[in-house]
Amino acid sequence: MIWGNSVPSVALVPSYSCERAAIHYDQPFDENPAGMSEPSALRNEPAPREPMPPDIHNVYIYEAFNTASWSVVLGSPMLLFFQHLNATATVLAIAASLAPVLSILQMPAAHYVERIGYRRFVLSGWTLRSFMVVGMTIVTFLPERIDPATRMILMLGLALIYNTMRGVSSAGFLPWFTHIVPASRRGEFLARDQLSGALAAISCLFVCGMLLQLAAWYSFGVVFAISAASAFASLAFLRRIPDVSVEKILPNPNPLPWREMLFYPPFFNYVRYNMVVNMALGASGVFWVRFFRVSLGVSNSTVLYVAGASTMVLALGLIGIGPLLDRTGNKPALTLSGIVLICHFLGWSLVAARILPPNVPIFCLQTVTSGLATALWNLANVRIVMGIVPQMGRPHFLALYTVAGSLTVALVPMAWGPIMDGLAHWHCAWGRWDWNCFSLFYCVLIATIGVSLFLLQRVAEPVTMTWDVFMTELLVKTPSRAISRLIVRLRGPGIG
Repeated sequence: MIWGNSVPSVALVPSYSCERAAIHYDQPFDENPAGMSEPSALRNEPAPREPMPPDIHNVYIYEAFNTASWSVVLGSPMLLFFQHLNATATVLAIAASLAPVLSILQMPAAHYVERIGYRRFVLSGWTLRSFMVVGMTIVTFLPERIDPATRMILMLGLALIYNTMRGVSSAGFLPWFTHIVPASRRGEFLARDQLSGALAAISCLFVCGMLLQLAAWYSFGVVFAISAASAFASLAFLRRIPDVSVEKILPNPNPLPWREMLFYPPFFNYVRYNMVVNMALGASGVFWVRFFRVSLGVSNSTVLYVAGASTMVLALGLIGIGPLLDRTGNKPALTLSGIVLICHFLGWSLVAARILPPNVPIFCLQTVTSGLATALWNLANVRIVMGIVPQMGRPHFLALYTVAGSLTVALVPMAWGPIMDGLAHWHCAWGRWDWNCFSLFYCVLIATIGVSLFLLQRVAEPVTMTWDVFMTELLVKTPSRAISRLIVRLRGPGIG
């Protein structure tokens, strides 16, 4: 999900510190190897379009199979399996937090990525990870006479190993794709990459929903078997992605200035904003399943259908948003994402407080706001950080960024888990408003996104387009371009 050409070294040279980079932050990025210069993604003038590397299409095919796999292991089906075993909110939080907590392994792993090579490093970890999915599939086929606690422990143990391998090998992805994808094509690349994943997630979630609707003893087993098969299929295409030769990646044997890197002003301001947003996204990503199952009484299959429909909206949004970001910049898109998220969480808070009924129109509206906000956030978030991080020390900056966000995503649900268990039977009438653990939960998320919008104003990005012009591009020009392309295709070549 969250992405040909030789590039300068990414090693950190101690004599060129982050403070020096900060001094020259207002200058364009010209791939200056003498220090941590500014990225071309933040230039005031549009960057020329460069050709994509050959065989880049393998990234999109890999992403489709990989997403079909992790959509089960790290997504709603895994949480539904624990809910099927009557797990508490705390257990759900632990299961969901393993992946982001273990992403901290990217920081020590980043030191070895440059020595081993990107593709070899990632492929080794992804292969071991795939075998863990086979073990999870076996656990889901265990007979009902084995008590739920034993099955939960076995699944958590395999998930621990899976996410350890994932945390280590993920250190190679962002720097690898940042190397091979030209800066002027990153919005397009990320849109296609995430669109491939979104289409795979839609298919996977709807198929899993139909399997769980059968309510058979083998339903979860078949779902996880699909995940395992997809994991091994993704490895075939991962091997074909263009690599960067180790000779072009000069490793740095000196101690890394982690403190200076973190407090490098453009990087620090964005990481701070990113962590606040992830406080809301991390919590909502875990407890929406429990909200649907416990508070609304929605079936397992319906949960997956809703998730699939939301991903379908995300896929449609990616079609127009990717090229739009290459013309407009990232901050307006992040701002709009925050506003839509506030509307989304407000909708669920009204449902949880018994103000609005949980009917089909409300579910459709919430699906649209969820998909649109996710599309805007996913593309603009990754694209802006690929531009903010300096050229030198790129793998270490990206590892630091990923770990900061992932730890937030992990720790916040673990804090909310005991709170949700403690307030499970709490109710307080306030006029028509019913205060309960879920209405309180979504109100806190609204406030959190509000704080993030304030912090976003401190993020440095040259103003490439004002808010009014951005909205014109989004709502007027981008749809008109899409309609024009559709008309041309319908007319056919050489007609008219």
